Amino acid sequence: MDFAVLPPEINSARIYAGPGSGPMLAAATAWDGLAAELHSVASSYESVIGGLACGPWVGPSSASMAAAAAEFVTWTRATAAGAEQAAGQAAAAAAAYETAFAQTVPPPVVAANRTLLTALIVTNLFGQNTPAIAVAEAQYADMWVQDAAAMYGYAGSSASATRLTPFTPPPPNTEPGGLSVQAAAVARATGASAGNARHNASSTSRSVSAVPNTLSSLASPAAAIPSLTPLEWLDLLADLSPKLRR
Repeated sequence: MDFAVLPPEINSARIYAGPGSGPMLAAATAWDGLAAELHSVASSYESVIGGLACGPWVGPSSASMAAAAAEFVTWTRATAAGAEQAAGQAAAAAAAYETAFAQTVPPPVVAANRTLLTALIVTNLFGQNTPAIAVAEAQYADMWVQDAAAMYGYAGSSASATRLTPFTPPPPNTEPGGLSVQAAAVARATGASAGNARHNASSTSRSVSAVPNTLSSLASPAAAIPSLTPLEWLDLLADLSPKLRR
């Protein structure tokens, strides 16, 4: 915007009609508070992770956890620094407004000059007010230049204050494929357990089904008893005993 083409009535009215520096100061306070919270979080992370890694939790998983937490702590510190920068920029914007406000001619002063000029012109019947009219016009011209300079300075300072470094998202600290790997491991373990159960059930069924035949043979005359060696009899009894107890 070309502030030089605007009369002091407009430039002065604009700077005086705004919300002032209050919102920017409030923003600076909020950013400072956020920075303090982030620093506190980073310190807490470092304390807890350090206590775990150096004490009750050691090993590869502990080292992996500590490395992931270290990346997050680094990001938290960097974000806190960004919040501090934002607080400083907001404070700078508030200071720029205060400077421009102080340099701008108050609207009542501009209005008084215009009222005086009108009165001098109306009563200048014989030219007696010509010198006073010239003075009033010169004062008005100074107001015009003063307001334009204040607004140009304010625009430049505000532009500098609003240049912020973009914030970055936190780095991933978990393995993206970890859940799928865990699910596959659970599926394999479940399948193996089911297979073992089926094998045990089948073996037990075969052993139990052989019991009646064996007992029948024992109840028959000695000629019908199968010819087994003593070791084979011991193996058969050892195989049947625990399964029959089930």
